[in-house]
Amino acid sequence: MAIPIRDDRSRAVVPWVTLALVVANVVIFLFVQPSGFQFGASEDAVDQQQTWQLRDRDEFLYRYGTVPCEVVARQALADDPADCVGPRSDFLPDDKAILLSLLTAIFLHASIDHLAGNLLFLWVFGAHVEQRLGRANFLGLYVGGGVLASLAFVALHQRSAEPLIGASGAIAVAMGAYLVLVPRGRVLTVIVSAALQVVYVPAAVVLALFFVTQFFIDDEGVAWEAHAAGMLIGIAGALVLSRIPAVRERGRQQELDADLRVGREF
Repeated sequence: MAIPIRDDRSRAVVPWVTLALVVANVVIFLFVQPSGFQFGASEDAVDQQQTWQLRDRDEFLYRYGTVPCEVVARQALADDPADCVGPRSDFLPDDKAILLSLLTAIFLHASIDHLAGNLLFLWVFGAHVEQRLGRANFLGLYVGGGVLASLAFVALHQRSAEPLIGASGAIAVAMGAYLVLVPRGRVLTVIVSAALQVVYVPAAVVLALFFVTQFFIDDEGVAWEAHAAGMLIGIAGALVLSRIPAVRERGRQQELDADLRVGREF
C-alpha cells in the first residue's frame, strides 16, 4: 500500500480553491450529513434511536446520492421504475432532484475513513493543479470532471439501484491532470510492506499504479469505474486547458523554478 504525503513542488500562491473544497467536504460530512454516517448506523437496528439514525441516513443517501437507474429512467426509486434492480432502502425520498444528485454526490462521504483518504489525495494532487491552471479553471475541471466521472459509472451500471457518493471521481480528475501538468513531479510516499518506508517516488509511477490497480479492485463498495474514468477525464481536460496562454506561461515559470531549486540553472 502506498500513501502519498506531499509533492516536491513549491507553491507560489495559497491554493484557496483546494482548501475550500477540503473545508466544504469536512463541514458537509460533520454538520450536514445525518449522524448515521459519522457513527455508522446499523442495518440491524434494535431500538428506536438506531431506527431513526438508519432512516435519516438512508433518506439522505438516496436523496443526494447518484442512483444510476434513476438517472437513466429520469424517475425516482420511490416511483418504482421498471428497469431498476438490486437492493434498496425502505426509506426513500419522494421528491428527488435526480440530475442535481450528480453534483451533490461528489461532496458526500460514507464514513470518516472515506473522507480522510479522499481529502489526503485532494490536497497532495489538487493544490499544484490549481496553481498551474488557475482557480476558476481548476474548480471547473474538478466539478465538471467529477460529474462526468459519475456519468461514466452510470453508463456502466444503468440498472443499478445502489447510490453512488464520494469525491473520489472528482479527485481522480485532479490526479489525471497532475500527471499531464507536472510530469517531473515527485511525491513523498509512505510505502507499507514488510518494512515501513517513506521515500520520494516519481508522481507518474504513483498515478500510473493507482490507475492500473483500479481494474483489479474486488470490492463492490468501491466505484473503481468512476476513479478510472476520472483520471482519463483529468488527462484530457489538462491537455486542453494547458493550451491556454496563461496556463502555459505559469507552467514554464514553475518548471524554471523547479530547475533552479535543484541547481540545474543559475
